[in-house]
Amino acid sequence: MGRCRKYPLRTDWEKVKDEIMERGVLKKFETHADIREILLSTDDELIVENSPSDYYWGCGKDRTGKNKLGLILMTVREKLRVPYSNE
Repeated sequence: MGRCRKYPLRTDWEKVKDEIMERGVLKKFETHADIREILLSTDDELIVENSPSDYYWGCGKDRTGKNKLGLILMTVREKLRVPYSNE
């Protein structure tokens, strides 16, 4: 649905998209233990969304993008560390 322009974007999308993405990514990793463990196994490594065509969520072709998805994954990793450190 996110790529389909059949549905209009929220008028406040530019203000809320990072928060919505973070909530969705957090829920995904809370729900699926297998990928949660993979994310947690990255320790403190930098995570880069290697998308040559996306300069917002990814690093872009020339790696000057904002890498927002990578930053969100690292934030989610931090949030998950405490609750799941005893598994």
